[in-house]
Amino acid sequence: MQLPLFRFFFFLFVVAFAAPTSSADTGECKERRQRASKAFSAGILLLHSKTTTNDADDGYREEPAFYYLTGLENSPSAILAIDGRSGDSWLFLNTKRSGDVQPGAEAERKLDIQHVVGWSELDGFLTRQIAKGTVIYFEPGLTLLPENLSVTNEKQMPTWVQVLQKKWPTAQFRSAGRKLDTLMAVESSSELRASRVAARATVAAFIAGAKAVRPGMTQREVELAVVETCWKVGARGVSFWPWAMAGANGVFPKPFESDSRYDHLDATVRAGDLMRLDVGCEWEHYQGDLGRTIPVSGRYTEEQREVWNIFVAAYHKAASEMKEGLTEDQVFDIWRSELQRKGEAAKTSLAKEAVANWSERKNVPYWQMHTMNLGAGYIEGPLRAGMVIDFEPIVSIAGQGYYLEDMYLIGETGAEVLTPGLPYSAEEIESFLASK
Repeated sequence: MQLPLFRFFFFLFVVAFAAPTSSADTGECKERRQRASKAFSAGILLLHSKTTTNDADDGYREEPAFYYLTGLENSPSAILAIDGRSGDSWLFLNTKRSGDVQPGAEAERKLDIQHVVGWSELDGFLTRQIAKGTVIYFEPGLTLLPENLSVTNEKQMPTWVQVLQKKWPTAQFRSAGRKLDTLMAVESSSELRASRVAARATVAAFIAGAKAVRPGMTQREVELAVVETCWKVGARGVSFWPWAMAGANGVFPKPFESDSRYDHLDATVRAGDLMRLDVGCEWEHYQGDLGRTIPVSGRYTEEQREVWNIFVAAYHKAASEMKEGLTEDQVFDIWRSELQRKGEAAKTSLAKEAVANWSERKNVPYWQMHTMNLGAGYIEGPLRAGMVIDFEPIVSIAGQGYYLEDMYLIGETGAEVLTPGLPYSAEEIESFLASK
């Protein structure tokens, strides 16, 4: 009983006394808030810093949108409000917090935020705004409450916002939807530098994980090789706990179960299975993300080899045409056309079945592209120059998952791969694995 009690008081200590510090450029953060005020011009954007800490994690990771707009990386008791009508920003800090950033004029000057005030002033601020009929926008999240205890039908209203909704039952609380992802999608030069470092570290981590794969070992052993390498090459840990999921565990939606399982879908890997090796390292809050489909035995079967090589050819064709203005649907059409073209010469029955099945978008619901910066986000509308995206087709056939992912910087006329130097084809991957 003593250890859990210690952890409880440790959490209170972190929340009450951890000093918020800023690592992002103040002027850049100000420009971001100005863009946010325009995006939410009809009301107020209200963002909470990360609300929980965990001494089992490798470090505190601030909420991406909160960090993006404030530059504060150690603020477990803070709320940011951006007024879309006036353009002003308010930062509400726990008054018991010690350190360099305290409510008042000095913090306002240091952060270039118009109002840095005590935590308790949030009540009066919201009371005044709600009395004027102001819409309050929140970042979507899980409610974590049964429907009969929820104060709203909004399935993505976080519990902390529900507390506010209960206090002001007539107030208009609305989800920010994908506007925050869109706001953060195009990276500045300083962001791109961080993304490049994270991408390079992720390549090294993938190599370590792939070379650790062999029949009879556990998925967790592969994952630990990835985690260790992220730290060894100078990253700040992992972007997410790596996925080294083989056989049925690598077929979507099965991998999502790892988020709620004590064993994280850990299993012993077997010869003949394919492994989804999906890894990422983090540096200065920016995240890497890439992966391949690895044969556990070191060699693909004849059917797997043909399926994989057709899949890779379609991937390369689509990636070669990605550029500003292209939509996800257009990228899929390019991918599908090349898949079908290569499939015309398919020899194995599995390859023919795969091409026919994957050519229908409804059969590949997890085929995706997403932004990758402070976190993974949705792409709204066409690609824009300056976006870092992950191109990530996810498909399955005959109880095995097929997956390929790289990071790309979108440009006006093409896309630069930020995770170069890794094998693609079955022959390249087999040769790569044999060299370990």
